Amino acid sequence: MSGRVIVLNGASSSGKSSVGRALLPLLADPWFLFPVDELGAMRSTVHTRVLDEGEIAAMLSRTRRGYHRAVAGLVSAGNDVIMDYPLSEAWRLADLLDVLAGVDVTLVEVRCSPAELARRELARGDRPVGLAVSQTLVYRHGDRDIVVDTTAAGPGECAREIVAGLAGLSGPKAFDRLRQR
Repeated sequence: MSGRVIVLNGASSSGKSSVGRALLPLLADPWFLFPVDELGAMRSTVHTRVLDEGEIAAMLSRTRRGYHRAVAGLVSAGNDVIMDYPLSEAWRLADLLDVLAGVDVTLVEVRCSPAELARRELARGDRPVGLAVSQTLVYRHGDRDIVVDTTAAGPGECAREIVAGLAGLSGPKAFDRLRQR
């Protein structure tokens, strides 16, 4: 028995986490909301050795690959999972297409205007300024099943749009189409 996956893909500060939290009570079945940031928060931030840039990049790559496999593990046990995850590097999508082969995946594009992204990022204060606007690669693959725009719509409204969109999906989904390329 395999679970299902909803990938909330968007730039940093686009509202993925808020939309994910709003989505949980609207879905008929129990789902895990598993943001990649939560996995990263489990890693120690205090250690005795200073990592160089290459070691940091390798650690982040291992973390993201591990995240993909943790989601696959939950799904393989029959759990449904909402991923809050920016597909900001091409290898992330390629790895997910491989790791989640045979899984019912719905790819949701979470959009937000650049001006609003910049405003939110500044208000958060926990991300490098300019990160959100720089993450235009999250949409580079050019396919999705559902699109929501959080520029003016709140998380609840976007979550309701996703639920309505899920009900109307038929035929091959974005992950299936992307595997065919």
